[in-house]
Amino acid sequence: MNKVFRINVPRDRLGLFKPVFLELLKQEQEEISNLSFKLYSKGLTTRDIEEVFTELYGNKYSRSSISRITLEFSEERKKWQNRRLEERYYAIFIDALYLPVRRGTVEKEAVYVILGLREDLTRDVLSVWCMPNETAGCWEEMLKNIKARGVEKVLHFTANGLSGLPEAISRVFPDSNFQSCLIHKERNLLRNVRTSDKKQILHEFKMVFEIENEFKSIGECKLQLHEFVDKWAKKYPSIKKQFKETEVDKFFTYLKYPVVFRRMIYTTNWIENLNRKIKRTTKIRCSFPNEDSLLNLVCATLIDTCENNFYIYKISSLFSVKDKLDDLINRIGIVK
Repeated sequence: MNKVFRINVPRDRLGLFKPVFLELLKQEQEEISNLSFKLYSKGLTTRDIEEVFTELYGNKYSRSSISRITLEFSEERKKWQNRRLEERYYAIFIDALYLPVRRGTVEKEAVYVILGLREDLTRDVLSVWCMPNETAGCWEEMLKNIKARGVEKVLHFTANGLSGLPEAISRVFPDSNFQSCLIHKERNLLRNVRTSDKKQILHEFKMVFEIENEFKSIGECKLQLHEFVDKWAKKYPSIKKQFKETEVDKFFTYLKYPVVFRRMIYTTNWIENLNRKIKRTTKIRCSFPNEDSLLNLVCATLIDTCENNFYIYKISSLFSVKDKLDDLINRIGIVK
């Protein structure tokens, strides 16, 4: 039987009296909500959280009350996804991880994380999107979203060669440069060759794409790439298909920048580090009941990561070329 407490709150002339008892209850509720969110962001389900709370507090908190606490995060997540962004970014990185979602049946769907390098040389997660199908229309919608939230100029984009994305970028941010991730290309290249050839192919591939070499021209690099492809395509014809003539320039965009900046934009490794953290959190879930549930957990993980300064810190090595980057981004026009 539930007990009902009646509290008579005395009045004072200035109306400043606050019962200590009520303040303690408020603090306890806030602590419970924060603890519930922390456990949820670590991958625990509402059932798991209920079991933890039952052990700690008895039957004081039911699964429905825990669910209400976690559902409150949906509103916070949507505010975070629609928050105002910076006007200018030196670089934006886009990469995906695949997580199981139920839409009648369970299938893995792509969850795209968008990471930006700001002018104050810190990184920030700009957006998270769940895409059942990858289409140019989806990419354009995603890019228009960050533009509507304040982004006006982006010097550079890096992604893993997603079909239709470079074209979408050219429509929404026509003056931005695009780099196809070389690490993804390297992995795809080695996936379809014999183990005995991998070491030599990797060595020659890296000789073509020398990130640290400031003296190589794009013409020289393209010639080396053609020689590399012609040599190994005789043994592995699939290699030629991986370097289409119309896409070759996208592999050498890094040559436009100082070496210290090249090291950061030739690959999407920064996002892959975040994706590994997300996978560690989500691996205890067999599947997500819906898209909202998936986005709640992924965004909770990213917000928790950012709040703990795990991923937001100054890239001090870039200070030496900041003037050069400022000059490059100042040349970009604003497209309304």
